[in-house]
Amino acid sequence: GIKVDDRMRTSDPSIYAVGDAAEVVDLVSGEAAMVPLAGPANKQGRIAADNIAGRDSRYKGTQGSAVVQVFGLTAASTGQAEKALIRRGLKAGEDYQSVVISPLSHAGYYPGAEHITMKLLFSMDGKKLLGAQAVGAAGVDKRIDVIATAMRLGAGVEDLQELELCYAPPFSSAKDPVNMAGFVAGNVLDGTVRFAPWDVLEKEPGVQTLDVRDPEEVDVCALKGAAHIPLWQLRERLDELNPETPLVVFCAVGVRAYNAARILTGHGFRDVRVYPGGMDFYTATHPEG
Repeated sequence: GIKVDDRMRTSDPSIYAVGDAAEVVDLVSGEAAMVPLAGPANKQGRIAADNIAGRDSRYKGTQGSAVVQVFGLTAASTGQAEKALIRRGLKAGEDYQSVVISPLSHAGYYPGAEHITMKLLFSMDGKKLLGAQAVGAAGVDKRIDVIATAMRLGAGVEDLQELELCYAPPFSSAKDPVNMAGFVAGNVLDGTVRFAPWDVLEKEPGVQTLDVRDPEEVDVCALKGAAHIPLWQLRERLDELNPETPLVVFCAVGVRAYNAARILTGHGFRDVRVYPGGMDFYTATHPEG
């Protein structure tokens, strides 16, 4: 027989199934899964041939790395998405954590840089990467491939921070988006920052909102009901906010909101969260405005 994990056996215990239409073991959960991808199917075929030839070769599971082009955008993923974790009965903040970031595909001062929206899911202790998804115009497959490799080798959040990846302005920034995902996840793990869920305004209609973008940005796209205080004015205008009411901070992509959250926390605000991915992500997930 083909020597793969026993959980890959068919209903007939003497037969193993291989190929992109065969049931496999999910690398993240260890459970049976249906992942019809050509890459894993080809690896299974090689393993089948090895065993036919008398070698001891085994298939260790599928993590579901995939990429698709949609007009001018690329979307890619590896591991499990949050919906898959929820279907398994896992709860955010109890069984896993996640971050959403919107870094540039390469150095911002070099022409052609585009934002990548990336989501990273990881265990509560940060020692296991559970999955990642990204969408953008450039550099998406490269970043998901790196995270897929890290997952396969058992890396955690700290390992993403330490990866030394190729850098030159046309290709990346000095802090690659993969490193940034690790840095932000590390800040979540040590309590430096807290993120609100993407639908926080629907779940918590009474939450206090603060937009720290510059006035010209707000003129183009305003967040209804939010206090508008540019980051550079925040320390002088803290009295316009209620330090006792939960507060969610917005900016364009999340960087200034993080800085604002640190300022607010340092001035005694008790419940401050950053909106993940900023207004760019908010408008993408709330097209109705």
